[in-house]
Amino acid sequence: PSASIIKLPILFTLLEQVAQGHLQLEQRFSLDGLERVGGTGILSQLPSVQSLTLAELARLMIVLSDNLATNALIELLGFEGVNDWCDRAGLRQTRLQRRMMDAAARAAGLDNFTSASDAAASLCWLLRDGSLPAPLRDFALGLLADQRERAHFGAALPAGAMLANKTGQLPGLRHDAGILTVGAYSVVLAVLADGFTDARTAQTLHGGDGAQWLAEAARIVAQVLAVPQDENGAE
Repeated sequence: PSASIIKLPILFTLLEQVAQGHLQLEQRFSLDGLERVGGTGILSQLPSVQSLTLAELARLMIVLSDNLATNALIELLGFEGVNDWCDRAGLRQTRLQRRMMDAAARAAGLDNFTSASDAAASLCWLLRDGSLPAPLRDFALGLLADQRERAHFGAALPAGAMLANKTGQLPGLRHDAGILTVGAYSVVLAVLADGFTDARTAQTLHGGDGAQWLAEAARIVAQVLAVPQDENGAE
């Protein structure tokens, strides 16, 4: 299962629609009629908020991993719209099949799926020249850089390392995908890890061996990027 990593293709589908002139980040979307699902995020605790701009929904979805904001964007874009973007971007193992916190759909065998290679490919799509106009690319990178969940890749990075990422977590599962920059060097890094059996990872959404394992993976990559290299890439 993808957990909240599926929010990356939802974001990129939205931004492609904006780039093509079909939507505007400033337009408002009504939350009326949407179930006020909980889990991660804050909107479920703000019943007086009845509409938000698409930019605000995107920010809540990425920065706070807000599930209600995500479901609003799924309602706007449609399952087919997001999955069509995945196909065009070459994400063959990624499928959006249910809304966030939809226990009935999950019980019926529907879930959201991705892979580490697809998560990395989606970030490469964002960075590739021509995929999005520079202002939209910068908007997306800004959201990812403002990610508030720092217990995975962001937990043990050396001073000066910069990270723009999206995490995902479920009981027993810890994911992270992002762009890690140290000095003049950047790398797209994606790790999806499932099957942890320690009590904290297996029973909660935060911390545990899974989070520590991801933190160590990112720390090692950052350490490698920090090694001085000559102009040919050799140490």
